[in-house]
Amino acid sequence: MHALKRDWGTMHLHHKGGTGPALVFINSLGTDLRMWDEVCGHLPPSWVTLRMDKRGHGLSETAPEGYGIPELAEDVIAAMDEAGPANAILIGCSIGGLIAQHVALMAPERVTGLVLSNTAPKLGPADGWHARIAAIRETGMAAMAGGVLPRWFGPKMLANPNAALWRTLLARTDQEGYIATCAAIAGTDISDRLPEITQPALVLAGKHDLATPPEVVEALARALPRADLVMFEDTGHLPAIEAPEAFTEAVMKFVERIAA
Repeated sequence: MHALKRDWGTMHLHHKGGTGPALVFINSLGTDLRMWDEVCGHLPPSWVTLRMDKRGHGLSETAPEGYGIPELAEDVIAAMDEAGPANAILIGCSIGGLIAQHVALMAPERVTGLVLSNTAPKLGPADGWHARIAAIRETGMAAMAGGVLPRWFGPKMLANPNAALWRTLLARTDQEGYIATCAAIAGTDISDRLPEITQPALVLAGKHDLATPPEVVEALARALPRADLVMFEDTGHLPAIEAPEAFTEAVMKFVERIAA
């Protein structure tokens, strides 16, 4: 547990040092850095890992509204500056993947590779995000959380009692932090800039993902200059939670290949 002071408040980091490759993990919307617990537990102990809670998520403070994805990318770069890795492989899920794409554009020298899980350069139409914001303001986070779970998880995970824990985490996410992050997503589309992301990339998709459907993630892989695609047959939107061993295996093969 480590606190990093930013101009908007305090950000929560978790850093593990080592002598191996450096990996930076960026969470999805409505989760915190615990979404990577099992993945990090399967990695070689010598590998460096850096995780963080976004603004308004987990143990990080809630920032004033009015920020966008570039500001969230600046938080990642600041966390890297604080923890030490000059460059790293960025691993981001959903909005975390969108943030990772921004870091690759803003500071390409800091990014040696990208693992883009269940993400895209644009995460759905803006009116859908504004409708979600309006619904949350009317009925609250808890009312929204139950409906999100089938968009997150495939049938296997939905049948697992552990799914309820993630619903609880989402329901307890700071409402204003969640809304501000939804607004940041709504205003973002970097589709036309994907050819500029020239780092090697591993793009991961889930067959049962209703949030970023497989065809959306496949389009991202096709648009990136140096991307490989892996499709998980049994997962939804959060394969790092649903199938951590398979997720870690795919990541390790990618890291070892580009580090060779």
